[in-house]
Amino acid sequence: MSLSKTFLLAGAAAFVSSAALAGGIPLRASDVVGFTGVPAHKEVAASKEPRAALCGTVFGSELSTPNGVIAWNNLSTYNNASGTDFTCAVKTKVKQVWVYGYDAPHNPELYNVTFYKSEKAKGSDLAEADDSKVVCSYTALSGAGGGTYPTRVLTKLKLTTPCKFKPGHYWVSVQNNDATGPWYHEMTSTLQGTQADWIDVPNTYGSGCTTFDNNEYLSNCLGYTYPDWMLELH
Repeated sequence: MSLSKTFLLAGAAAFVSSAALAGGIPLRASDVVGFTGVPAHKEVAASKEPRAALCGTVFGSELSTPNGVIAWNNLSTYNNASGTDFTCAVKTKVKQVWVYGYDAPHNPELYNVTFYKSEKAKGSDLAEADDSKVVCSYTALSGAGGGTYPTRVLTKLKLTTPCKFKPGHYWVSVQNNDATGPWYHEMTSTLQGTQADWIDVPNTYGSGCTTFDNNEYLSNCLGYTYPDWMLELH
């Protein structure tokens, strides 16, 4: 871990307590009080999916106390997204992205998905997404929404055109795209590769994590030590 990460993480607890609310919007699903959303999608009860995921992605296990972190674009003051890495051993064509989440205000909902090439590792740190190297980008993909934490919803996002990958290391970013949001991407206790990343483009929460390739991961941006995001590629 870099020296900058060590110092930032040391003060993260104090930061989270002061930045947990930005304009009244909590960072975590567990901090939302009194939310009553539309009924959860019928797939909410699905715990095991028969289709094998691609490029080593896996939902993994839920946290001992399930939770999710904001990944929401309201088209103005909020533009947050999750960042999950994956490695394809062979040429791969991805047609769908599956995620678990909480508290989407409508059902169905719209989501944005962006795939990035991985930057080169910096020193002893593992590589992050290279914001300048977008492989594929999709907006307003329709998928399941609804539910109220701790009831999670499985959202299967069908890409408008498949995204093709050569063997290598990549990242995928997911966010809800609804002005009346927010949506919370569920975390998993299973680390898939590099630790979870997160972006806050307008710096609404004062995290300073306005890009992915800033040498800071979710744990450094917000102080949450959740290993990874619930995400599979299909």
